Amino acid sequence: MISSSNAIESRQGDRAGGASKGARSKAALIILMVLLVTGFLTAGGARDDLLSLLVWRPISMIVLALALATAWREAWLNGRAVLTLALSVVGLTALHLVPLPPAVWTALPGRDILVSIYHDAGMALPWQPLSVAQARTWNALFSLAAPLAALVLALTLDANSQRKLMLALIALGFVSGVIGMLQALGPAQGMLYFYRITNNGVSVGLFANRNHQAAFLAVMFPMIAANLSLFKGKPEQLFFHRAIAIAGGVLLVPLILMTGSRAGLVLGVAGIASAWWVFQSPVARIRSAERKTDNRKRLISFCLAGVLVVFSIIVALRTPALQRLVETDPADELRFSALPVIVQAIERFFPFGSGAGTFVEVYQIFEPNKFINPSYFNHAHNDFAELLLTTGLAGVVLILWAGFLGFRSLISLFRSRSLKMGERGFQAQVLGRAGLSIIAMLALYSAADYPLRVPSLMLLVAVTAAWCSAAYKAARK
Repeated sequence: MISSSNAIESRQGDRAGGASKGARSKAALIILMVLLVTGFLTAGGARDDLLSLLVWRPISMIVLALALATAWREAWLNGRAVLTLALSVVGLTALHLVPLPPAVWTALPGRDILVSIYHDAGMALPWQPLSVAQARTWNALFSLAAPLAALVLALTLDANSQRKLMLALIALGFVSGVIGMLQALGPAQGMLYFYRITNNGVSVGLFANRNHQAAFLAVMFPMIAANLSLFKGKPEQLFFHRAIAIAGGVLLVPLILMTGSRAGLVLGVAGIASAWWVFQSPVARIRSAERKTDNRKRLISFCLAGVLVVFSIIVALRTPALQRLVETDPADELRFSALPVIVQAIERFFPFGSGAGTFVEVYQIFEPNKFINPSYFNHAHNDFAELLLTTGLAGVVLILWAGFLGFRSLISLFRSRSLKMGERGFQAQVLGRAGLSIIAMLALYSAADYPLRVPSLMLLVAVTAAWCSAAYKAARK
């Protein structure tokens, strides 16, 4: 009798614990959804003078405080390795703001120009942090609040909430694509362009830059493949969902073309290739009595998809975006011309760097007169080179660390490739493949642009990093 009573109490305790965990996961999902939606609506640009940041930054700080207060313990248990990396990035940025005595900072490479300025002004040398432009570094530090909050919250979500989160990201992708289509159809200075400095006349969607819109649309391919792989429902519904997934994937192609981004088009090809790796065919059998109904649904779905694709291609042909794909872009030429200047700056400030986020001021020190024009070079358009310049050897260590974690996740995903629907860890494995594909695509793109300087895309990478962590943990179990 006693053992029976203990067993009943144990089961009740398990159910209560499961209910409590489910409630925490739902709460974390709601908070994370708010962060994602507000992030994509207000923080789609990489500039630090966006007026919308006056709204976005307080929201991100509040969400970070909530995440740390309510979800830190569980997140640490679920993703210790990736959280350690994230905290190291935050710690390095904060370290660049610690005041140093004159005898220390003047001995750092590249600080001779600051010493000359103080001497010419007749001022005594003050205590100075490693950063040569503290306001930029403070901005970089504050910009890390949102992705850290997203990572903490995403690590605490259960399987059902993770699936809903992926569907929300897919929805945001197509919303951005549709807005971009309307931008391409409308006037170049239309009200649908949300940022003052943007690429008018082409599709930018929820972003300020067409390249970032193209990158976001390209990473939709592995997410669509993952969503179809995780299909659950009546067998007769499978063809309908497959048709919708194919239609969505085909629709992404003209939406990417509307951006006029050559690099985005290449990334789209990589996205299609990664979708093949992510996809795992759902198992479903259709009863013969229901084949006729299912074939009718499939026919309707493909007809609707065909209409959408034809309409999108017509819109794409009417925009100047396709013409830009074959034209020479002066901005692209400047990126290549500026690379030797950036290398010179790297050599001057290595191995400690100039401080996180200080690229603009440092580049202007070395910028040749022939490159000077009314607009300024806001980023290196090669994030690896910019990180090497601003964070030095420590930044290289962080990149290698992230690469090691990614390689470790890749090995575990290959080992668990044989998992089937219904087996433990299947969803984590599918989401892990999608997450690793997205991170790899954006890392590849970072060699020619700066997608991870955009707050909304930083949120996306934080979520996908949590997927990779969950997949690695499930594989180990």
